[in-house]
Amino acid sequence: MVEGRKSVDTQNLTNESPLLQVEELKTYYPIKKGIFSKTVGHVKAVDGVSFTINPGETLGLVGESGCGKSTIGKTLIGLESPTQGRIFFQGQKISEYSNSEMKSIRKDLQIIFQDPYSSLNPRKRVGDILGEALKVHKIVESGEINKQVDYLLDIVGLPKNYKSRYPHEFSGGQRQRVGIARALSLNPKLIICDEPVSALDVSIQAQILNLLKDLQKEFQLTYLFIAHGLGAVKYISNQIAVMYLGKIVEVANTEAIFKDPKHPYTKALLSAYPVPNPHMRTKERIVIQGDVPSPANPPNGCRFHTRCPIAKAICREQEPLLKGGEHMVACFAHD
Repeated sequence: MVEGRKSVDTQNLTNESPLLQVEELKTYYPIKKGIFSKTVGHVKAVDGVSFTINPGETLGLVGESGCGKSTIGKTLIGLESPTQGRIFFQGQKISEYSNSEMKSIRKDLQIIFQDPYSSLNPRKRVGDILGEALKVHKIVESGEINKQVDYLLDIVGLPKNYKSRYPHEFSGGQRQRVGIARALSLNPKLIICDEPVSALDVSIQAQILNLLKDLQKEFQLTYLFIAHGLGAVKYISNQIAVMYLGKIVEVANTEAIFKDPKHPYTKALLSAYPVPNPHMRTKERIVIQGDVPSPANPPNGCRFHTRCPIAKAICREQEPLLKGGEHMVACFAHD
């Protein structure tokens, strides 16, 4: 984030074309066996996912662990290669870019990882970690790097003298602030937040979420916020997409998801959402029976039918399409 960059009213940006557009994205991992490593199947981590994110907005991607959320984030920034589908960023089809071509847009597309400690080089001081990207991408002149590092630490709420410390000398929340500063260093337009608060204490989670919201407003940022906690997603997201076993089963604005969930899986997730006021705990808890099927051998038809309390015969035979306009749902009960 170059010092002196002025804030922009993001409300005027949502009428533009989407910043990110994903169409029928699939990311499969081969299953190999035998001495010749023959491919005998595939783990379908992401299996036909489509969504868009407009400039200045936040899309929350929520679901159980193993549903493919993080794989989507890694595929978007080139850490994983898509098996099929199209990814458009600022109108450019980046799903077919080579590594060198991805480097040209890496400044605009950044990620904040779940575990800040494992994503920071333990042998480098924080000042060197933040300065490295500035050098590689030539964001500022070499003589201005130290000043820019001070600025980055300041906007994420860390003292400037912390740049001489190593990652192990920070708390979890402070390390995540360093991770945010590193993502901001290249002036990105889209930041993928891959469960950025799930490894932190509850009180620290609130601080990091508030920081992300403040930075978004000040610097015209767009987020893909990946999480399994509905509280964090509700607080920071404009739109929410619910994933189950590699597919999106419901998409709507945040208010609609919480007030009028339509998919049985979404309803079950919301029934487990803690309500702080005991007088408002009137809804019956929906307990999903059974285990999540293997993404290497997903069930035919609707992937949720093996655990769905309202499954019909058609659910076992045909796969429901995601449809419905502003509130989209993949469920035959809402056809």
